[in-house]
Amino acid sequence: MLRDFILKHEKIIGTLASIFAIIMFFSLIEILISNVRGDSAIFIQPIATSINGLFWGAYAYGRRDWFLFVPNILALTLGILTALAVPLTLLFLS
Repeated sequence: MLRDFILKHEKIIGTLASIFAIIMFFSLIEILISNVRGDSAIFIQPIATSINGLFWGAYAYGRRDWFLFVPNILALTLGILTALAVPLTLLFLS
């Protein structure tokens, strides 16, 4: 059922995955600015990584491409954990 949905919308999912990949790479500018300023509250990059991992993971799952699926699910997981770490760190250090 999920696989059928993904296969039916494969081009849309692939296009969104590509768009979010580009956004993810542009969001690395935020890391550069934060590093130059000495800040560590990086938030956009992990969110972009999570969204990118979600769409590429869905695309890979639909195609049964496990070599593409595994690293993107890892990116999704690590992106979520990193995004949650920023507000929690700020909350506990304030």
